[in-house]
Amino acid sequence: MTARHGKHVWSQHWADPGKIFDGLTFDYDRFRPHYSEDALKGVSDYVGDARYVLDLGSGTGILTRALRRHFPDAVVVGGEPGTDMLRAAADATPVHLDLAWFASHAESLPVADASLDLITVGQAAHWFDRRAFYDECARVLRPGGALAVLYNNRVMDRPVALALEGALKHLAPGYHRGYRDFDCQGELQRHAATRDVRQLVDTWTWRRTVDEFIGYVRSTSHFKVAVSERSEAEVMEHLQATLNPQATDDGILRVDYESVVTLARFG
Repeated sequence: MTARHGKHVWSQHWADPGKIFDGLTFDYDRFRPHYSEDALKGVSDYVGDARYVLDLGSGTGILTRALRRHFPDAVVVGGEPGTDMLRAAADATPVHLDLAWFASHAESLPVADASLDLITVGQAAHWFDRRAFYDECARVLRPGGALAVLYNNRVMDRPVALALEGALKHLAPGYHRGYRDFDCQGELQRHAATRDVRQLVDTWTWRRTVDEFIGYVRSTSHFKVAVSERSEAEVMEHLQATLNPQATDDGILRVDYESVVTLARFG
């Protein structure tokens, strides 16, 4: 149940999008998967030189810090509505990376017209009113500037992913993976201001212990919903019982992922 260009079903749980990940930032920064180097190289190859880069919905800065490697001479800024996230991003970022952070919502950016070369969004576009966001991209990107929307998606027909889906449906009332299903490529192709829309996919395997993978689950909005419905001990016990049998003899979960990058030029 998703509205076209709109916010996903989980939005009914959050009156303020800036509060979604309050209290989850430690697990988020420590346990979330990073984007594959091939996916990031795909962004930098598409964009070329960039002087001004905004990573929107930047969270604790996982993607923002990676962008510094690929755009070493650019001004790179993370924009995020959550104060907990912004604080965690600043705390986790070495000074020498020379990154900046500011509070921002995707639909109304405090940025001048035609001032940016690249906007990135990692793991966050499903929270946006995307129609309004794409219009903002058309306003703030210079002619030929680019938008890159990145997602790390579990390959859903694999054993660990299926086991986790069953656990989340049991623990978090109303949960369904479709909350973040939207046709980003199609939406951007239909926008009047875009051209050269592309999508890149890189498949890889994330290897984590059960405890590390549960740390990732603890960083999600689904976990926050689950522990609002039942005790945290009960949630953790159920996750352990679900995921332990999926580990190999060396105690490792092998979780297949796709890094999906959707790219578009504006103007």
